[in-house]
Amino acid sequence: MKDRYLIIDGYNMIGYSKELSRLAKENLEEAREQLLIAIANYNAVVADEIVCVFDAYEQAGVENEHIYHGVKTVFTKEKETADSFIERYVYDLYDKHTRHITVVTSDMSEQHAIFGAGAYRISSREMWRNLKENEIEVSKSLKGYSEEKPRTRIHLSNEILEEFEKIRRGHHGND
Repeated sequence: MKDRYLIIDGYNMIGYSKELSRLAKENLEEAREQLLIAIANYNAVVADEIVCVFDAYEQAGVENEHIYHGVKTVFTKEKETADSFIERYVYDLYDKHTRHITVVTSDMSEQHAIFGAGAYRISSREMWRNLKENEIEVSKSLKGYSEEKPRTRIHLSNEILEEFEKIRRGHHGND
């Protein structure tokens, strides 16, 4: 069983990076991808499982998840915020007696519930600081990304890659 979970509110993190929030205005998929690459590089250091949640609040669609560079990436279902997904997810994990859950978000509204259950919280700003302290900068991973394919720990089948590509282009489900 996995002991240490790190659960990240993806858009909240993007909002706290000047570079990525600028990028998100032009190309949201690219901003998401850069965030995931930065987190994936950090993955081994901090947690057995990292889950990055993006809310699909504005989009029609069912909840779906993918593994992207070793990071479990969840798009919530229509009308569900990342916050409410994270809250539910944390409760489910606690039922399974997970020992250490950290949630990255700067959104205070939903938090009392989660942290009553014993999860730790760090803000998106602190998380960026942690990434930087580990010398994982978005721009550096951007550069490395174009020079060489990232080392993916999990071999992704073509089906999954195609699914991811569909999501990246904004197609959901069976359209």
